Amino acid sequence: MNAKGYEEYLLLKRAVEALLSEHEKLVELTTGLKNELSDARRQLTEKNEEVKELQARYERAKFSGTILGSGEDAVTARRRVSELVREIDKCIALLDR
Repeated sequence: MNAKGYEEYLLLKRAVEALLSEHEKLVELTTGLKNELSDARRQLTEKNEEVKELQARYERAKFSGTILGSGEDAVTARRRVSELVREIDKCIALLDR
């Protein structure tokens, strides 16, 4: 091998080593990002469940507060309770058949 060919070989070797090093860094970065994404998705799921629970608690509190209160909201809540009771009575009647 002549000197020029050897120099080209060394340059190519250095380039390949640099590419391999960069590839390893990118693989590590990708792994880290995948872990972060997984954690973020888990946290999002937990927060969504928490939001659903808080919304349900809010609706129950709002409903119970409006029944005890007065005004248009109380009338609406009482009407809704009456509808639910009628619906339950219909279900019971159907079961008795």
